[in-house]
Amino acid sequence: MKERAQYFFHLSGEHPELPLGELRAILYTFDEYPKVVCGYEGVGVVETTKDYAALAVERSAYVKEAALLIAKSESMHEMLEYVKSAPLCEILKDGDTFEVRCIRYGGVKHDVKKAEAELGKIILDCGKEVSVNLENPGKRFILLATPHGLFFGLSVARKRKKEFYDRRAGRRPFTLPSALQPKLARCMVNLARARPGGRILDPFAGSASILSEAWLLGYDPVGLEIKYWICKGARLNIERYAPNGPDIVNGDATLMPFRGGFDSIVTDPPYGRSTTIPTGSLASLLEDFFSKSTELVVRGGSVCMASPSNVDVIALGRTYGLEVLETYTIRVHGTLTRRIAVFRIG
Repeated sequence: MKERAQYFFHLSGEHPELPLGELRAILYTFDEYPKVVCGYEGVGVVETTKDYAALAVERSAYVKEAALLIAKSESMHEMLEYVKSAPLCEILKDGDTFEVRCIRYGGVKHDVKKAEAELGKIILDCGKEVSVNLENPGKRFILLATPHGLFFGLSVARKRKKEFYDRRAGRRPFTLPSALQPKLARCMVNLARARPGGRILDPFAGSASILSEAWLLGYDPVGLEIKYWICKGARLNIERYAPNGPDIVNGDATLMPFRGGFDSIVTDPPYGRSTTIPTGSLASLLEDFFSKSTELVVRGGSVCMASPSNVDVIALGRTYGLEVLETYTIRVHGTLTRRIAVFRIG
């Protein structure tokens, strides 16, 4: 088994709880022995391996960076003393170049430049022949300053800038007013905890946000969409972002054309003033959806779905025998909030 250590993760501040939930879901899917040491808004500390820490950053929507934890403290003075006594000579070798970056989260006030300079001096004095290189460093040290403490470590993976930019709803060949943004779609796929290569169904595929993200993560997704013109538009998005990728079928989710065998359902059912619902009401549509989910998903599989926060999907899921794993409430805009719920098929 590869060497395990504690890693801390810089989490996005876009949602209070969703980033940590996504991080847990990814690690529990891929790492057989992850141990969440602590988790707060903006930061999570997990005992895992370097490879799994990097994988979490690569696959996630809301995990910005992962670093090997070297020291943590409540005060800057104490942090500097901890770093002075840390085994930096085991991390660095002669000839290495490095940078130190301080990241503030949650309104924490620290003198960033001073902290970077002091930490840089400690690293330069560690006993190895190393030098600072801010343009193209061989190693990156980060200090994450949060309301829950200071975390210092060696970065092992960092999210690419603007990774989701081109796939945002407003930049796609085809979009809808209610289209999921790619980050939330990817997060929902991760929350479903399907194993790589698993079959994922989106019975309300819309503009193919979930299908595209699932395909990019290495799954075998299939979509269903009742409106032909939306199907045509969704295929334009698939051709752009997931060429030779997922299939989308023009069909009615209440008359499901699939027999089953899916590992997960990940979906955002239709709702809103401009939405046409075949059954006449969202409640009846969701009842029909839950009644079919146990036939479509393999035992032990999952359902991850979004819904308006005023719809009690938890009670509906339990009515049809689904186990609730976790729920999140996220603000979309104005007064609109969504609930993300994850269920297991028993």
